[in-house]
Amino acid sequence: MGDLSDYLGSVRAHGGKRLPVALALVLAGALLEGVGILAILPFAAILTGSVDNEPARMALSWLDGIGLDTTIERAVALVVGFVLVLALRNFVVWRRDTYLFRLGAEFVDHWRGRLFRAIASAPWTRINALRRTDLEHAITNDVSRLSAGNDRLLRASVALAVIAVQAAILAALSPALLGVVLVLFAIAVAFAVPLVRRAGDYGKRLTRAGRRIHGVLGDFLAGQKIARLENAETRFIDHFEHAVADTRAQQLAFVSSQAAARAWFQLIAGTMVAVSLIVGLFWLETPLGVLLVTLAILARLVPPVMTVTQAFQAAANMLPAYISLRQLEAELRTEARSLVPQGLRSDGPQGPAQLELRDIAFRHEGQAVDILHDTNLTVPAGEIVALAGASGRGKTTLLDIATGLLVPQAGAVLVDDRELVTETDWAAWRAQIAYLPQDPYLFDASVRENLRWSAPGADDDALWNSLRITEADTLVRALPGGLDARIGERGSTLSGGERQRLCLARALLAQPRFLILDEATNALDRELEQRILERLRGMLDRFSILYVTHRTEAAQQADRIVEL
Repeated sequence: MGDLSDYLGSVRAHGGKRLPVALALVLAGALLEGVGILAILPFAAILTGSVDNEPARMALSWLDGIGLDTTIERAVALVVGFVLVLALRNFVVWRRDTYLFRLGAEFVDHWRGRLFRAIASAPWTRINALRRTDLEHAITNDVSRLSAGNDRLLRASVALAVIAVQAAILAALSPALLGVVLVLFAIAVAFAVPLVRRAGDYGKRLTRAGRRIHGVLGDFLAGQKIARLENAETRFIDHFEHAVADTRAQQLAFVSSQAAARAWFQLIAGTMVAVSLIVGLFWLETPLGVLLVTLAILARLVPPVMTVTQAFQAAANMLPAYISLRQLEAELRTEARSLVPQGLRSDGPQGPAQLELRDIAFRHEGQAVDILHDTNLTVPAGEIVALAGASGRGKTTLLDIATGLLVPQAGAVLVDDRELVTETDWAAWRAQIAYLPQDPYLFDASVRENLRWSAPGADDDALWNSLRITEADTLVRALPGGLDARIGERGSTLSGGERQRLCLARALLAQPRFLILDEATNALDRELEQRILERLRGMLDRFSILYVTHRTEAAQQADRIVEL
């Protein structure tokens, strides 16, 4: 119940002032439906000639007062009134359903955006500690289940309003029959409670099974090339099919539980109608008109009560997904950094930057010793410094510290002799950096869109100029469509060297003050690499370069070589 209360609190906080409007529409629809039901009473009085209840007496008295005293006049007036009420009810229901749908969709989108922002603002170390597929599962499957459960609960609010109005009418007409109905409903609730608890258990298992599906799929897509080379596809297929079968079993169990609840309730509802008819007719001697309305109310109460019952099952099944979202967001929000919008570069200093890492110490979580200790590195403005060292010595870790992705346990990072302390400092520094990793990343979009990612306002002349510097202009001209050619996911239609050249051209378009190359040209042949590095050397009046490389020829382009 605590989790349900937390979820409802989240709905209330997001709905705000719109919730009273939604409640008013829900109540208006239920009241108009109740008026439609009460219209049966004066019709029955006209047909039987017996006015045996107060609502019929009031309606016929009002018709007499306006001069409608014949049977046909009264019948026509009642039909016209019923049609008007029906038209008004349909209008209100249309507005209600549209409003509730928008409210529910906005709540789900709110959570999806909330989680996305939490991912974006989370510390790099925390993101690295999580499985990418778990994040994908949360923002797709868990949010989708939140959407389904939220929709059911909104429908339940409508059903509850209908139940309340119809029960009030029944209480006014025949309190004794209402007592019979409440007893039978209590029996139905007793049957439903264990089914609701079971739905919650199925929901927890469904969350775990869904994560397994995403995990297997993510591993297979990431390692598909190796899987094919090692003939390991069938192993992935077996893992995937097992995870899918587990998910299907939980879904089937939940659907079976809902079907069981539906079957029990229909049996109880049928019994309720039969008992109410016998008790009302032979024991309570209820007037025929009142008995007809009572039976109509009972018949109309069955669907909304069933809706409420299944909504509680759906909510119990959805809550594990909501809890998972809430816990993931809380974990990501721990030590969350402030997001700073782009656009800082134009207001910052110009020309090459000087970078200094002073007395840096860093230890990865779970490791016994520092990977970096008392480490000092200076890249003077307008120079190229090559960073060398055996694999595992901490070169990439040092670059991540220099860009603010990792926070050292000791030491300081200074730019132009000013220490970077706040997140705003780091955001301003990152706006002046172009960082190219060993594995270049390109989007499944056109060449033009990829190049403009770092410089949205760049015109085609600027694009071609940056492509010329990296000798990628000939490559792009040869593509079908040139700058408008799509290059596939992660640039899959290009070779490794071609991707690296496009990414370097994109970096240059950002007009950085500091260029970090982490083995970013290792896929190029040596002659091409040398030509590009020579061009970059001619641009040192614009930026400084920190260059990680294992190639002796490339390192010789540097002003200094520093080894870890």
